[in-house]
Amino acid sequence: MNLLRHAWRALRREALAGDLLTVFAALVLGVAVMTAVGTLVNRVNLALTGSAAEMLGGDLGVAGRDDPPAAFAEEAQRRGLAHTRLASFGSVLFQGDASQMASIKAVEAGYPLRGALRVRATPGGALIADAGMPAKGQAYADPRLLQALGLKAGDDLEFGAGTLRIAGIIESEPDAGGDLLTLSPTLLVNRADVEGTGLLGPGSRINYRVMFAGPAADIASFRQWLLPQVKGMRLLSVNDTQRGVRQAFDLAGRFLGLSALLAVLLAGVATALAANRFALRRIDQVAILRCLGARQRDILAGLALQLLMLAVPACAIGIGLGMAAQEGLVQVLGSLVPQRLPLPEAMPALTGAGIGLLLLFGFGLPPLLRLRGVPPMRVLNRSFAALPPASLLAYVAALAASLALAVQVTGDLKLALWVLGGLAGLAVAAGVVGFLLLQLLRGLQHRLHGNWRLGLAALTRRRMLAVMQLVGLSLSLCALLLLAVIGPGLLQQWRERLPADTPNYFLINIQPEQRDSVLAALQGLGADDASIEPMATGRLIAINGKPPLRVDRTQAEDTPPQGEGQRDDDDENRPLNFSWRSTFPPANTLVNGTFWKPDSTAAEASVEIGWAKRYGVYPGDRITIAVGEQQREFSVTSVRKADWNTFRPNFFVLLNPNAVGDTPHNLLSAFHLPAGQAAGLGALVRAQPNLSLLDVDAVISQVRDVMERVAQAVQLVMVFSLLAGVLVLLAALQATAGERRYDSAVLRTLGATRRQLRGAVLVEFGALGALAALLAVGASAVIGVAVSQKVFELPLLPPWPGLLLGGLLGIALSLLAGWLGTRRILHTPPALALREA
Repeated sequence: MNLLRHAWRALRREALAGDLLTVFAALVLGVAVMTAVGTLVNRVNLALTGSAAEMLGGDLGVAGRDDPPAAFAEEAQRRGLAHTRLASFGSVLFQGDASQMASIKAVEAGYPLRGALRVRATPGGALIADAGMPAKGQAYADPRLLQALGLKAGDDLEFGAGTLRIAGIIESEPDAGGDLLTLSPTLLVNRADVEGTGLLGPGSRINYRVMFAGPAADIASFRQWLLPQVKGMRLLSVNDTQRGVRQAFDLAGRFLGLSALLAVLLAGVATALAANRFALRRIDQVAILRCLGARQRDILAGLALQLLMLAVPACAIGIGLGMAAQEGLVQVLGSLVPQRLPLPEAMPALTGAGIGLLLLFGFGLPPLLRLRGVPPMRVLNRSFAALPPASLLAYVAALAASLALAVQVTGDLKLALWVLGGLAGLAVAAGVVGFLLLQLLRGLQHRLHGNWRLGLAALTRRRMLAVMQLVGLSLSLCALLLLAVIGPGLLQQWRERLPADTPNYFLINIQPEQRDSVLAALQGLGADDASIEPMATGRLIAINGKPPLRVDRTQAEDTPPQGEGQRDDDDENRPLNFSWRSTFPPANTLVNGTFWKPDSTAAEASVEIGWAKRYGVYPGDRITIAVGEQQREFSVTSVRKADWNTFRPNFFVLLNPNAVGDTPHNLLSAFHLPAGQAAGLGALVRAQPNLSLLDVDAVISQVRDVMERVAQAVQLVMVFSLLAGVLVLLAALQATAGERRYDSAVLRTLGATRRQLRGAVLVEFGALGALAALLAVGASAVIGVAVSQKVFELPLLPPWPGLLLGGLLGIALSLLAGWLGTRRILHTPPALALREA
């Protein structure tokens, strides 16, 4: 027997059969969604890695609070590497009555080593694509800085004891870091202009860097030389760049990954159900071939070849749809992804095709293995082998392999474990509950009458198929509810992190004696939510009487391990901003311990959980903070978790206000100002020049834009997942179509009316749909809450109205499918139905 010719003829003859079409559609959807998400992630990662050197301003760097030793530059020069030195610090700049907090960046010759500094001599003037460092006595300024100080290109700016001429307006700088939250505008100056100001002296809060550039192999060798030399400093690499873009895209990737994982799982379930139907319809064909002398292995090989021939065009179409979909995702995500995305690599498309083959053979092959036990005597009797153990192993192996590929593409193991673990639990629960209920019905059905007896008898007569239908319906309904109800709920919770009254302005450096006048002025401008909080800067000098040790740092290349903890030489000199208040802060959650009462006078402290993990601090520990010449010890009584995305003031360390004494401090205020009221802030700052204003309204708008774009991208991917869920529903409802046709023909031969048969089928599908909806609603609520809290860290409550409505729609869809299926059965003559069966 020519297996290839036989498989091709059989495929052409049966290509339009419902089960093969379902397998084909499931493969297309599974391949498409994995190709789309995988290709998008791959292109963005390639773009971020390729542009990292430009965003860093070099291939490698060393940063610290002290100027890196000259020996680093000398060794780099000996190796033929380019290098340049930078110094950056924050400072308030004044011009007349105006002031503005700025990020001062002092650079030397050779800056930048990678990328290009683009400036314009005048607004709208010609672009200088590679400006290099400014000349001595000149500076390049961010346009936001010029606007805040009322300056323009060519004007003189007060700087230290002298002035600098604004020689250009910064269009873009290569080492901006790619962060979404760059609050302070940049002033780029010649380092020689800073050296004589005294700003770079001992005790100054300046970050120094020396950057290197050269061939990749030379940089790697130089890095190894640097590793033992950088004590108290840190190495800068491509992983330090594009943090804002990476974080935004990582969050988008989690939402996309949720949809992709569900789509793959649903495609696998649909493939398994349809392939099982495909195998059942081939029982008699296999028995006849066995009678004609065909070997078992040849028969199975021919059926497997049919599926393989089906998979080739399905994978090709799925890859094409996936590539088109990822282009749509790129357009939807817009500013979330880099502007110049490289061409995709082949691996995501190959992974998508691999998913297709795994779905086909992992979920489609086990039902075919059952055909190995079909005896030639099947043509005379109805005997048939049970599912062999090898088939169960194939299902498990296919599921594990599919999940491994899905996790590789989405890059989120935690999300996969929670979602797929929950769905696996639902499948087990549906199987156990369905089997027990059918056993119960088997003993009670003789007490029922009419349509109820006929419908429930059909379920108990085909217990295994009914349980399989229940599992498929439960999984598909649960996945659809996760996508249609839980997914939008998570997105809405994410949006609600930035409500309409989110603070969009910050005032810092407010002096205590200015508190009342500033607060009155802000309220007069319409900032009804304005509050003023203290902020002090000190140093952490001891934990439980010992120098602070960082315990959160894993063994890194640039810092070898030293005992149980690692001494961070920079931490003793690093400023620690802290505050105090008598009430628990908003946008915080108490994790451990007890927050002090307003009338408490004990020296108590509350620490943020990230800071606590960094230093291994727990309630009951003692921390010592130095402010100037003062040193105070506080007992840690609580650990908080702060929501850093709310744009409200948060501090790592909060102190009991009744125990801070006369600690030197200033004040800050975060407030929301309605549109059109910002002009009054200029008058306030000019009247009190020590105040510094930070305008984050544009940043908040950008973050909201990120949220909207992510929501649109997720909705696009959800289309694939929703289609996969519909496929599972159809495959589950078709699973017993042949058996129902045979039963209906027998009953019609015995005198049953069409009305009775229709009612019996509606009872059967109504019972299946109701039980599946009940299980799916409960499972989706549990999985949704677990995923929101454990993966997305969002406080989602089960949206019961939407879940219940979805469950009712699932029942209605099940009834509709039963009614539509009955119409075809009832219009088939009983003799023909019995002959086909």
